[in-house]
Amino acid sequence: MSNNHQIGSGMTEEELKLASWWVRHRPGLHRLGYGTLIVLNIVFWSFILWSVLDTYVISYPRESRITQTIVQHGLNPEGLQSSAPQSIQTSEVLAFSSTENRQDFLILATNPNSNWWVDFTYRFMVDGEPTPARRGYLLPQSQRYLTELGWKGKGAGRSGQFQVSDMAWHRLKPELVERNYSSFLAKRSQITFDAIAYKNDLTLDSHRVGQTSFVLKNASAYGFWAVDLTILLYRRDTLMAVTTITEREIKPGESRPITVHWFENLPDITKTEIRASINVLDPSAYLPSNRF
Repeated sequence: MSNNHQIGSGMTEEELKLASWWVRHRPGLHRLGYGTLIVLNIVFWSFILWSVLDTYVISYPRESRITQTIVQHGLNPEGLQSSAPQSIQTSEVLAFSSTENRQDFLILATNPNSNWWVDFTYRFMVDGEPTPARRGYLLPQSQRYLTELGWKGKGAGRSGQFQVSDMAWHRLKPELVERNYSSFLAKRSQITFDAIAYKNDLTLDSHRVGQTSFVLKNASAYGFWAVDLTILLYRRDTLMAVTTITEREIKPGESRPITVHWFENLPDITKTEIRASINVLDPSAYLPSNRF
C-alpha cells in the first residue's frame, strides 16, 4: 500500500516538501545565481583587459625590438654571418716544371675560423682539363699547402685554377678538445725537424740529383698512423720546387732520419722549409698504444 497520501490539490507529500524547500531557499539561490554571473563577468572582462594590456603594453615593445633586430640583421650581412664560418682563403696558384714535361701545382690555403674546421675535395683546372680530385682539410686558424705533383695533361699549361667542392664544415666541440683547443693542439703538434740540409752533388746515370736530408722528431706523447710532409725549396725568397711525402707509424718520442731526392737540376738552393700536417681532430689519426 502506497505511503504517498494525496493532500489538498492532489500533490504528494514529497512534492509538498520540495515546494516548501524551494520557497524557503529561493532568495539564497537567487543570490548564488547573481554571484556566479558576477564572478563569470569579472573573469571574462579581466581576461579581455589582460589580453589588451599584454598585447599593447607588455609584449608589444619586446616583440617590436625583436623585429627591429631581425630587420637590422637582414640589412647587415655581417650580423647574419657572425656565427657562420668564413670562407677559406687561397693564394694564387704556383706552377713548377718537373721532369718529363710534367707540372707541379701548389696553393697555400688558410682557414681563418677559430671554432670551425673543414674538409673538402679539391683539384686544379689546367687548360680546361681537371687534375685528379684530392681530399683536403684545414684545422681552425691554420694554413696548409695543397698540391698536385707530376701532372702531365694533354696541353702544356703553365698555370692552373684551384677549385674546391664538397665542403663540410665542423664546429669544434669543447668536450672533444679538452675544453681548450689551443692546449689540445699544442700537445699533439710537436713534430719538429733538425739537421735540415740540401745538396746537389749526387750523380745518378750522369744526372745530377739533389738531396734534402733532415731528422723528423715527434716530441709529443702521441703516435700517428701517418704524417704528411710538404718540402719546399727556395732560392732566397723565391720558391723553386715542392714535393710531398708521407711517413707512416710515427711513434711518441721517435726521431727518424729522412732523405728526399730531387731529380730536377736545382742549383743555388738557399733555404728548405718543411711542414707537417696531421688532422689531430680525427680520432682515427692516432696510433694505438699497442703499436709502440
